[in-house]
Amino acid sequence: MGMPIHAVTLDEAVDRVFDSLAEGRGGTVLTPNIDILRQYRRSPELRRMFERSELVVTDGMPLVVALRIQRTPVPGQITGTDMLRALAAGAGARGRSIMLAGGRPGEAERAADRLRQVSPGLRAETYPCFVRPETMAAELAALSRRLVAAAPDIVFIGLPFASQTAVMSALRPALPGTWFVGVGSSFDFVNGDRSRPPELVRRLCLEWAWRLTSQPWLWRRYLVHGVPTTARLAVDALRLRWRRDGSPTTSAGRPALP
Repeated sequence: MGMPIHAVTLDEAVDRVFDSLAEGRGGTVLTPNIDILRQYRRSPELRRMFERSELVVTDGMPLVVALRIQRTPVPGQITGTDMLRALAAGAGARGRSIMLAGGRPGEAERAADRLRQVSPGLRAETYPCFVRPETMAAELAALSRRLVAAAPDIVFIGLPFASQTAVMSALRPALPGTWFVGVGSSFDFVNGDRSRPPELVRRLCLEWAWRLTSQPWLWRRYLVHGVPTTARLAVDALRLRWRRDGSPTTSAGRPALP
């Protein structure tokens, strides 16, 4: 399906961010899963966003499995929550600042408190918001003013994916030395409001079923949209494995999902 992925470990991803910050350069981190892959296939604008992104890691385990099937493996799954915790710990150790933007009222503040407990001395600010399409311009303007005033090194965007990418595209020009990391609902995991499934469930690519037990209203996302996308991904990965001996990569050495 053409989505570029960086074949990095979590530690390597974290090092890339802080090495870039040391050189005065910012960037974006995208953490795609099956639902994001479905959106990627349908949106030329989103495909351009992925091509421009400095770091794309595999949040969804089906993507990890597909890359293994087509013989362009990545080291493993890296979720938005993994990136949030690891980068916050790294920021605390290096004297860098972070901002948690998004989430329901109180969510970002609680997550920041949890992260400070793990990394004493961490400089963490918060900006609770929910960027809605009908109020996008005003909310982006307010968020931009807050970010420019705070000038954080890393911004974690706890918003739905479409809003994440809108924020990144709109605000990066004003903060070229800042990293923007899309983390979706990761504040919930940091706060303990939701938990990850057991490792076996993740390895079997059944995290969607685990999530449906606590969030049944997501049935359309997983059953109507997710299952066909996953099936097509598996078929395409098998077809690519049979047809090619080499690894389909971009010029930057990134495995590409079929």
